[in-house]
Amino acid sequence: MRQDTTTTPARAPGRLDRALRFLDHPHPHPQFAVRRSGLPAWLWVGLPLGFFLGALAIRMVSPEAFVWYVNDERGFGENLTAVLFVLTAVAAAYVALSDGVRQVGWLRLCFWLLAALAVVVAGEEWSWGQHFFLWDTPEWMAAVNKQQETNLHNMAERALDQKPRAIAAAVILIGGCLLPLARARGYLGWMERGRVLAWLTPEVTLAPAAALVFAPRIFDRLQVWTGTALPPPFDISTRHHQEVQETMIAIAVFLYVLALAMRVRQYRRSGSGGA
Repeated sequence: MRQDTTTTPARAPGRLDRALRFLDHPHPHPQFAVRRSGLPAWLWVGLPLGFFLGALAIRMVSPEAFVWYVNDERGFGENLTAVLFVLTAVAAAYVALSDGVRQVGWLRLCFWLLAALAVVVAGEEWSWGQHFFLWDTPEWMAAVNKQQETNLHNMAERALDQKPRAIAAAVILIGGCLLPLARARGYLGWMERGRVLAWLTPEVTLAPAAALVFAPRIFDRLQVWTGTALPPPFDISTRHHQEVQETMIAIAVFLYVLALAMRVRQYRRSGSGGA
């Protein structure tokens, strides 16, 4: 019987293949094969859950202490948010300087921009040092700043505060909760074809922090939709839920970038790209 020696024509690359080729690198660095960070449970569970449950417990015991915990300009929550963004900037710079990321121009730029943005957010939270050095806000700024502080986000609240927070919360819900859970169930196998994209995908360990970003918002919306106050400690006002959400966003972003930095560190310590 004569053997058929004809060959099947190669399939032309589709849009997805072309997109993944753009996001990836022709010869991806073995650093991108490291997919697990080894982030300790006390951090990825303890930090988001500890802050959130701490807020509810303090709200139950002392409403005055709760205001200091989440909303006071020199309180715990405000300072924790700023410190976490400073640490995020350090971790993002560490990732940007790694061998694999330096290989991919657009990715290196993204991490440097993330580091710069994190510094700006921390500076805004601290009013660029005013909370520590207690200088007087210039009159022209105090006239248009709702809290008479030396920062920009209270001068254009919707554009520089509310909208960025809403966008960040949506991105965290999709990228930090839905995406890793779907990937863990095997629904996103196509992502593995783009090694850089797969490396950037958050681990399932980010899901608790990502989910808790929306918890205070749910409490607030239930009160608005039903027209009744929830029982303490869930009767959180809109202003306070926003402050809690800001800190939860800072926690989620920090854990994500820290996980990537730990993957870089694992590769450097092992000297190989094994996961």
